[in-house]
Amino acid sequence: MKLMFVGDINLGEYYTNFGNGPGTFAKTKDLFSHVEHIFKQADLIAGNLEASICSIGLNPNEPESVVLRAAPSTANLLKKHNIKVLQVANNHSVQHGVESFKENLQILESHGLTYTGLNGAQPTIYVHQGIKIGFLAASDVPDNTDKKQNLYQRLDEAFIELVRASVSSVDHLIVMLHWGLEESTSPLPYQRELAKKLKDAGVRIVVGSHPHLFYEIEAEDNFVCAYSLGNFVFDLCWDQRLLKSGILEVNIGPDKKLETKVWPIEIMHDGAVPTPVENPVKIDGSFTLYNLGSSIKNQQIRKVLYHLRNIFKGNTRLKAIFFKRKILGQKKATNRQS
Repeated sequence: MKLMFVGDINLGEYYTNFGNGPGTFAKTKDLFSHVEHIFKQADLIAGNLEASICSIGLNPNEPESVVLRAAPSTANLLKKHNIKVLQVANNHSVQHGVESFKENLQILESHGLTYTGLNGAQPTIYVHQGIKIGFLAASDVPDNTDKKQNLYQRLDEAFIELVRASVSSVDHLIVMLHWGLEESTSPLPYQRELAKKLKDAGVRIVVGSHPHLFYEIEAEDNFVCAYSLGNFVFDLCWDQRLLKSGILEVNIGPDKKLETKVWPIEIMHDGAVPTPVENPVKIDGSFTLYNLGSSIKNQQIRKVLYHLRNIFKGNTRLKAIFFKRKILGQKKATNRQS
């Protein structure tokens, strides 16, 4: 069995790319056309759905209503390209409200797509040629909308116990985690400790998301841990490190042995088109694909400069509204503090 994993999928658009990001690109072109030949090789592809696919409550003239919201039609792209399992345990899933979150799940179901990460849910099961694969997902990232994380699974001790209880019910258990810090260029100590705990519990594959950077991958003792697969379709274009990505491939042999490789990817066209840039690399032990440096400071400055350089691309009006609010909001906050 050949499994593939990708990082954060945003089929909508971020503030800085309204009208010229993935959501706009997807109206006329295929976001996954450059990786189609790779995806066709997989029996199953899984990724983190960072922007909900929904239309309820949409106000096209309001930046906060438009941001990180994908059109229902984009679900066809996922189905067409064999992306079968979507993680919905992340801090943007409920960004547009409970009803939009539920609509997202319904749209996925109507397209024959599976999701994992609902609060208290048992493993999502996929069976291929008699091999039973289980998926569990959770998040420990603070959520500004669903502050108690009632709708999707929280990464806590109860989840760890669920993982332990689920290992024996499948041939291979895969755990997808939204964790870590965006400010870090490498896994945090608690992530390494938790990965070891999951390995000892019998988990075969751990796939991480949230930092938006492609971290090191560990593949040894028949266990694979990708702490963060970074972005896969995402228009965070102000730092080139945010556009360096990859496709994690894990082949499960008849003897249940795991063979791992990674396909280096760069996200082109304003974060819309993942594109292979090199041949796949086999992983044995700890492997680092990109030099991310020791710091990712000054991201707000990079973001503002990128926004200003591109404000006349795409939907200038929405970009200007957002930028004006941010600047005025910061000035008001400064005045209150002085």
